Amino acid sequence: MGLTRFLKIGLFTYECIRILLLALILILEGTESGLLVKMIFAAPSALFPLMALFIMLDTKRYKVYLPLFLAGKSIGIFMEALWSIISIQVTINDSLDRSVILAQLILSGDLFSLAAVIMIIKYIQKPDMEER
Repeated sequence: MGLTRFLKIGLFTYECIRILLLALILILEGTESGLLVKMIFAAPSALFPLMALFIMLDTKRYKVYLPLFLAGKSIGIFMEALWSIISIQVTINDSLDRSVILAQLILSGDLFSLAAVIMIIKYIQKPDMEER
């Protein structure tokens, strides 16, 4: 029980930091072209901290969000991995820029959140679960 409590808090903290970093990047790159497209792709990420908050507060009540969270993270990991592979091939001769490094950090954090959600789901499915 103690491990899942830390996982829930860590999941919520990671999602909040992730959305703040995405918002900061969008603000700093406000003068570049293609900002609207970046905003459209970043907007659904605002739902993950909300789902993580509800999961952290009352896992029994909001357990229906867990498969949605899992599906969203799986799609995000697949898209980030695909983008990382494509961008590495394009920039293999140049030095890595900060967007590639940020994508790798987000990818590793999303892998953590995917593992955390899987562990929370396994904990919920135990027959002797006592949630506070």
